[in-house]
Amino acid sequence: MNVRLSGLIVCLNVAQLPIAMRPLLIALVGAQAGGFSTAGLASGAAATGMALSAPWWSRGLLRFGDRRILISSGTLFLATELALAISHGPLQTVGAAALSGLCTPPISSSVRSMLPHLTSSGDPARAYAANAVAVETVYIGSPLWVSGWVTLAGPATALVASALIGALALAAGIALAPALPHQVHRAGPSLLAMPAVRTLGATYLAYWICMGAMWVLVPAFATHAGAPQQSGLLVALWSAGSLAGGLVLAARRTHGSQRDRYLWLLGTLAATSLPLAMAGTIAPMAVAITVFGVALAPWLATNDHLAASAAGRRSSTLFGWLTTAGQIGSATGATLAGPLADRFGGGPAFLVVTAALGTGLAIALHRRETLPRDGGA
Repeated sequence: MNVRLSGLIVCLNVAQLPIAMRPLLIALVGAQAGGFSTAGLASGAAATGMALSAPWWSRGLLRFGDRRILISSGTLFLATELALAISHGPLQTVGAAALSGLCTPPISSSVRSMLPHLTSSGDPARAYAANAVAVETVYIGSPLWVSGWVTLAGPATALVASALIGALALAAGIALAPALPHQVHRAGPSLLAMPAVRTLGATYLAYWICMGAMWVLVPAFATHAGAPQQSGLLVALWSAGSLAGGLVLAARRTHGSQRDRYLWLLGTLAATSLPLAMAGTIAPMAVAITVFGVALAPWLATNDHLAASAAGRRSSTLFGWLTTAGQIGSATGATLAGPLADRFGGGPAFLVVTAALGTGLAIALHRRETLPRDGGA
């Protein structure tokens, strides 16, 4: 990959640090402002705001250009994050969190839709893999960043520091972004009516149900196993496995059908989720969750590649809708997993993860002919 592409991927993924860590940051700030009930309401308000605004912001990328939308949304997002940091009381905190969600810049949609325009080989598969690796790196390092600031100066300072570093990285990413021609919206067939988009969207929703459940079940398992402090280690191992899988995909040239790879990797995720339900202590869970992570980044990279191919010039809009599906799926997964976590702690509760991935695999297999075969633009 060329230097500009590598720099763009790095900057725009670091820019997502305050977005990736927002649930944790809001939980910490909200708990101080009014207890965990306020933290829960604020987290829900932020997620709802992001789900509502993501397609709108992403559609703007195509109509007005990435730079204009990232500058405007990034400025608003920084202001709302700073407002959240200084908020006092439940109402102010929940309101600021909702505005933060609404103003979330479409960074992920932007970088994923730009990658095909920056690859000199004409095959963006390795670029998507590198982007997936960068995402996992952010998720491994960001909790350490937040924990360090919380320890040094408290949750509000951690939120401000995250917002500022995100804004600086976004500014650098905007400077590296290509000046792609924007396109005035014209009437045409609905993006959501396209068979490939519906298949990818339904499968992505199922995947995020799995992810929402995992974020509840992993700490519940650690607590049930008598080692609640190990939940962070388990999440880090999960991300490390995903990082390893993504590095392998980024380092090698892809061969064969992107569609077949998409299905095989999704099947691998479903199969490797089964051992999660069998672990009873931290050590076997550490092994199981690392293995489960290996296919994660490669599948996400392949999903992005197929989505960009299916939507063409409207890929940024599709990525916005996928963000909305992800927020809905994550909330659904967390809601389903909560009672199971209370009852079982671990074990059978992880079967909801397998069920979600199995459902996504069944949908993708049944509708496989609607998917692009090679992922070529």
